[in-house]
Amino acid sequence: MKIQTICDAQFNRMPFINRADTQNKQFGIKMAQSISTDTVSFQSKTPKMSVKDMAAIARKEARALRDARQIAEAKKSAEKTAPTKKNLSGEERKRGVSRSTAKQIHEMILKPQKQINNFMEEIFGDLVVTELNPKNPILKMSGRPKSDISIVEKSATRDWNSVDEILEKMTDLNGRKIVFNYKTGKPEAESALDRLIPLIKTKQVFLKEIELQRPEAIKGMSKQDQEEFDYFSKAFLDKLEDAQEEVINGSETNVDKIKLIERPLPKYTKFNYCALHLLLQTNEKGSRTFELQIMGPREATGKPFDDKCFKKFDNKELDKMYAPLISLWDGLIPKENAAAKERFFQYRKDANLQLRKDEIQEYKTQRLIKRPNGPFISVRNYGLPPEYDLNYQYALMRQCEAEAQKAKEKAKEEVSVKKVEQKIGEQVTKVEKHVIEFAKETKEKVDITKEKLQKLVAKYTRPKLNKGKDKTKI
Repeated sequence: MKIQTICDAQFNRMPFINRADTQNKQFGIKMAQSISTDTVSFQSKTPKMSVKDMAAIARKEARALRDARQIAEAKKSAEKTAPTKKNLSGEERKRGVSRSTAKQIHEMILKPQKQINNFMEEIFGDLVVTELNPKNPILKMSGRPKSDISIVEKSATRDWNSVDEILEKMTDLNGRKIVFNYKTGKPEAESALDRLIPLIKTKQVFLKEIELQRPEAIKGMSKQDQEEFDYFSKAFLDKLEDAQEEVINGSETNVDKIKLIERPLPKYTKFNYCALHLLLQTNEKGSRTFELQIMGPREATGKPFDDKCFKKFDNKELDKMYAPLISLWDGLIPKENAAAKERFFQYRKDANLQLRKDEIQEYKTQRLIKRPNGPFISVRNYGLPPEYDLNYQYALMRQCEAEAQKAKEKAKEEVSVKKVEQKIGEQVTKVEKHVIEFAKETKEKVDITKEKLQKLVAKYTRPKLNKGKDKTKI
């Protein structure tokens, strides 16, 4: 009896997962290089102080920082694992929404985020840099719905306690970001964003707020110097505002209850970056207000790192994947290290301000500025240990994220392999049952074992390894 024919007929009716494709598939993304190769070692480049006394003080503070980190690590290992929640005070924990409610809100904003992404791609997609158009004004665009953790944190600090309240008042639940090319200055940036004006005038999009972000570090500069840090001129921002006010004033009813907003004034923040934030909403059914962030390439590189640093010292929770960074920053918390903490904060301000200065210089010269150890200036002149160099910490952050991504992909791969093995087992059982039933019906003797069936299944699940003549014998 031709068992091969029987099995061929049975297998042709069954969808199979290709084991070879699954095992050979390249899971994950290209991981960031380890710190040892991604950064320059600081061991042989410890900054030399010109005054011996200052050198002694720096060494003493360095030892204090390391001791503080060790104490912090010992305390953490002794403590029980706490639930994933912002490190709020007892009173603040009573406010805001629960994690489950935040997850519900997160699910509700996923569909509007797709609408926002499509809208932005339609308006600005052709301005994004490509291989054929490397001089386009926009380097990249990205979007995100606010995570459930962030919703919990922000609702607690604002005392928002219901789904409706958060959906109404938390205007950055949905977000989109435009990052300019390094060759983009104010004229090119304004030309790109000018595309919003006809959409505003035809009520396809509503402008609800203009927020000019400036770091506190430049507050003491002259008005002219401060304006150089902006990505758009005041005249252009007034032009945007005029377009929306014309629509509101020309309507019999208030368009979407938009209030006349004040002329854009600079907002000096503790966040160490320059940017323009717009609150927009399309006229599409089911749309939501979203925050559009606009900044340059260097600011976009430094912002994710400085955001984590800001959260840490603002008593907010960071993901456990950043444990090495958290351990470093814990060393600055004890009171005896207050002076070192102040120097680190000043270094952060200067380093992030230099990012925007580099962007301005790159636009003027149309040449990229290359720094040997990373995007930030060195810690050399701030009397801090080399491990507090932002380039080292930035590389450490990237390594933490790479390792977390690798672990995530490995877990997915393990689940996938288990599913394949389970599927093969199910198919072997089906074929075995089919063959036995066929043998009973025909009253013919069938000499087949489970091992031979597994070989046959392997033939169908590994077609690329069985090219040419079939050598499977049953």
